[in-house]
Amino acid sequence: MRRDSLRLLVEADDIHAFVDALWSDGPIRRSHRDGGLIHRLVDRFAQLPRLFFEASDQYHEWTHFSPWWGAILLCDYDNPTIRDLRYLHEIYHAATIPHVAGLNQAAMAARSFQNEREASTFTEIAIYLELPELRALSFPHTIFADRLIFPDGDLTRPDATLFERWRTDRDLVFQDLMYRRLNVVLAKPEEIDPGDPQLVWLRRYAEQGAAWVEVWSERHQQVDAAMIRLREDCRTAGRKDGAAHYLDWLLSPEVTDGSDIPFQREAKRFRTTFDALLRSYDEAMVRADQAAIRHL
Repeated sequence: MRRDSLRLLVEADDIHAFVDALWSDGPIRRSHRDGGLIHRLVDRFAQLPRLFFEASDQYHEWTHFSPWWGAILLCDYDNPTIRDLRYLHEIYHAATIPHVAGLNQAAMAARSFQNEREASTFTEIAIYLELPELRALSFPHTIFADRLIFPDGDLTRPDATLFERWRTDRDLVFQDLMYRRLNVVLAKPEEIDPGDPQLVWLRRYAEQGAAWVEVWSERHQQVDAAMIRLREDCRTAGRKDGAAHYLDWLLSPEVTDGSDIPFQREAKRFRTTFDALLRSYDEAMVRADQAAIRHL
């Protein structure tokens, strides 16, 4: 976390303006500006002060899940739509993850797994029902959402029945999509095609999540306590003072371990696990004659 890059935004209007400037000129920005689903999500995100930052160690900070502790890593991709999806995923996490005091490790795991399932369902599948024109602008290879939303292979024509259900019963359809995705994630090995790279990619979440929980076994309560304190400080002392206290905590020696990365030990341990999981996906993509699109 480069300290000279920190942008601590206190007021909701300032957060909206900053996020609007992050989007590329496309469907996600239009939904934000027109008061659509993206605007409502950012409004929820802006209920607390938020921090934006550039990495001091991109390799370790890329997979560090900083939205949990209220911070969004600034990034870039060759394809600006994929960058938008990255930001949308991180904002969804920060806006929706509940911070609960005193969670034991099992409860923390259940909370985090559910939040990841919801964020991934939203940004990997549901967003293409909300903004169908987005799909042709994003990934050049097949993604899991295609088999659900664009079953005839035409990325400009979502399934008419599913599209109408999304318009009329969004909450139930979201659950439907989430469990169809989870059906792959939790399938027995013999129930899926090990040569299908999209299924390999989805299935990595179960192993990744378990590894992440173990990495955070000693300090997860510290994060939740600090975020609850931020919420209460904003309510009692005001957002400006609450934001200042939050930043003091995030940059304190107890959090940084004497480095530029908050929770540096956890960042490094998880990155090692993440790299091992990526290798299996890369191998499946090569077998399918496709190329993965990612930053690091």
